[in-house]
Amino acid sequence: MVTRQQRALSGIRFGSDGYRGVIGEDFTWQRVSRLAAATAKYLHNAGAPKDSVIPIGYDTRFLALQYARAVYGALRQEGFQPCLAATPCPSPYLSFAVRRFEAPLGIMLTASHNPARYLGFKLKGPEGGSALPEVNQAVERLAGEDAIEFGFASAFARTTVYEQFDLRADYEDAIRGYAAAQLAELPLSVNVDFMYGSTGYVYLPVLRTLLRDFTPIHHEPDPCFGGGKPEPISEQLDELVGWVEARSGSCGAAFDGDGDRLGLIDEDGVFVPPEDIYAICLLHLVEDRGMRGRVIKSVSFSSLVDRVATELGLDTVEVPVGFKHSTERMLEPGALMAAEESGGFGFAFHLPERDALLTLVIVLSALAQRKLNLRQLRSQLAARFGRPCFRRLDVPLAGAAQREVLQGRLEQLKTAPSLAGVRATSTSDLDGVKLNYPGGFLLLRLSGTEPLLRIYCEHTSEEGLRATIDRAQRFLLAS
Repeated sequence: MVTRQQRALSGIRFGSDGYRGVIGEDFTWQRVSRLAAATAKYLHNAGAPKDSVIPIGYDTRFLALQYARAVYGALRQEGFQPCLAATPCPSPYLSFAVRRFEAPLGIMLTASHNPARYLGFKLKGPEGGSALPEVNQAVERLAGEDAIEFGFASAFARTTVYEQFDLRADYEDAIRGYAAAQLAELPLSVNVDFMYGSTGYVYLPVLRTLLRDFTPIHHEPDPCFGGGKPEPISEQLDELVGWVEARSGSCGAAFDGDGDRLGLIDEDGVFVPPEDIYAICLLHLVEDRGMRGRVIKSVSFSSLVDRVATELGLDTVEVPVGFKHSTERMLEPGALMAAEESGGFGFAFHLPERDALLTLVIVLSALAQRKLNLRQLRSQLAARFGRPCFRRLDVPLAGAAQREVLQGRLEQLKTAPSLAGVRATSTSDLDGVKLNYPGGFLLLRLSGTEPLLRIYCEHTSEEGLRATIDRAQRFLLAS
């Protein structure tokens, strides 16, 4: 385990997926130096050959390329053979490269869906997905020890030469191989918002070859993400809704900043919740393609997934938030797919990794094969399995003192859920505190990547949903 003293020394604490922080405040050259040194030491300790290729990727954020170059220089100094992505790239593409190169590890400089002021350091394991929990823990621990200080001036030098990799054609071939034959005849118009992120470099050319009627939006890079946040949730997709409404009969899709999360807008301009996307993919793979396997979902995900899996005769496994936990279970024999409520979906037959492009291809393949649009398919889904009301609410925290108070109150709820006004039939502390009741659940957890309290609630009605969230907030946030 990583001690508090080690964390205080380094200032580095891994969250649900790597280390993230505000550029220049938490995410600094000194801390990246520690992370690079810790990663190199981990590789040495793990017996990785010194000539191991280590692919490094980066997104479109401010200084992401320079930090990636700095990590490249540090690993080269430690005797490894780092290889830099030829362009900004999505995280799933880097995982694909790790698997293709049979690398012991990959490093991705990205803050995914976080605001523009953030940057992050993600580790990708040799399996081709998020590094397993024990790998993240080991690197975090090593970052708290005495570390080599690397000079990063070369990251800004124009004359420095970097070994690069470009697997975009190979990645495109892999994704095209999962598309249904009927997708080529899909009559639906698809508007895709790249949200100014790294997906424009890799996903855009694939979609141009797969879809007959395709309109790209915001595919040009912008480190400020157009003044918004590159997260494909309802609150961030008003412009995409406008595109859908302006083009009769079209639907919309959006990728987050590093391409591992997908958001969808149906033909009525309605945001499609992640549980519907999961159910659509699951039904298509099982009923249309004859696949079978275990279903994996994060503790924060809707119980709709459980109902669909039960009817299909599939086992369901619940894991903590953070896709590294899903990766771990996807590596076990018999897994089919995994997902988390934030819109990340992974398929064991491809990689144990979230991949927003592959998810979109599978959804569109389902529409093409069933000859339906998104609205029609969602209506069938609701008639067959019901439509739960679900909401995630992010509450900003004022500082460490408020976080400590909330931790104490969450501990109270484990044994006394009635304090939050919930008559729980069961509780779980797999990740945060989850209170289950007939027709839904309330999950309360502190974010591992941002100063936020995350509230997840599912209920049979909107009225019940609002009332449950209000009662929980009154207890947790009382002064």
